Amino acid sequence: MSALSLFIAAVVIARASATVGHRLGLVDHPDARKQHNGAIPLTGGIAIFLAFLAGTFGLGIAPYSYPMLTIACVVFAVGVFDDIRHINATARLFIQYGSGIALATYGGIAIIDVGNLLGMGDIPLLLLSVPLTALAVAGLSNAYNMIDGIDGLAASVIAAPLLVLYLLAVQAGHPMADSLLLMLVPLAVFLLFNLGPNNRLLPKMFLGDGGSVTLGFLVAASLVYFSQGDNALIEPVTALWLVTVPLMDMLSTMLRRLRHGRKLMDADRSHLHHTLMDLGLGSRQAMVLLVCGAAICAGIGLALEAIPAYLSLLCYFLVFIAHCLFVLKSETIGAWLNASQQQSAATGESSGRT
Repeated sequence: MSALSLFIAAVVIARASATVGHRLGLVDHPDARKQHNGAIPLTGGIAIFLAFLAGTFGLGIAPYSYPMLTIACVVFAVGVFDDIRHINATARLFIQYGSGIALATYGGIAIIDVGNLLGMGDIPLLLLSVPLTALAVAGLSNAYNMIDGIDGLAASVIAAPLLVLYLLAVQAGHPMADSLLLMLVPLAVFLLFNLGPNNRLLPKMFLGDGGSVTLGFLVAASLVYFSQGDNALIEPVTALWLVTVPLMDMLSTMLRRLRHGRKLMDADRSHLHHTLMDLGLGSRQAMVLLVCGAAICAGIGLALEAIPAYLSLLCYFLVFIAHCLFVLKSETIGAWLNASQQQSAATGESSGRT
């Protein structure tokens, strides 16, 4: 019943937020990099977080900790302000890192150890606990913000690790399983609007920075919460597998920008979904392919829990190397495909004339 009530509340809030977004001018306009049609409300993240709060206070579904919820509210407010006024990228990164420090201290959710990554037992972080937690929060918040470039992609890869954790929590009878529904149900509703028919009932909306950054914070908190101490459902290294696509996209995109002498935080069309589209895929095809990739990586990570953590980490590095090589060679691959298509077309024309 709580899930159904949360769904209904999320639909009502999402529909209202789309109208408010248009009236307040909180919309995204197309440009050279953004190829959507018309002004689209940037209120998806607002709708998701308000539904999250409605589930917490209206339905009595407890978050991981109320200090964590307080920090999430601050992160959300900063993200919405960024949608309105556009915060400097460096300042935004420092704010994300600061939210991670607050999570590890005031919020009570921190990476205590990283598991058996050296084959000599679990590695306690001690003084590194707070800065590593902050790095994880800043990294994921930025990764989800960067991958939010085509319809459905960011929300889907955000939902993927939360869904895996929810299924594991239900299977284990974990008392905080319903806390994951606070994010999963509003995300599902957002996808109805984001990928739906774009009509009066279900108008299209985007996450906005208020959505991608806040959800990045909540996903990071979830992965830390369910990989540490008595609450652990997964190994710490498995958390990396659950966020493979956004994390590797962020790192490889930065590597590609560095290679071309561009600023690391400048927006461009060098992300993996742009690369796939440049190779001939449509935006929906690229989204489906990347979501399937995220699901496969999550499955691999869970399967590798049967072997030592250091071997899982080694496999992860191999996947990362392969990913970077593909991204760095994508321009060469694209040129080869275009040349092959042109040659095939020329051969076809020649055969037709004869």
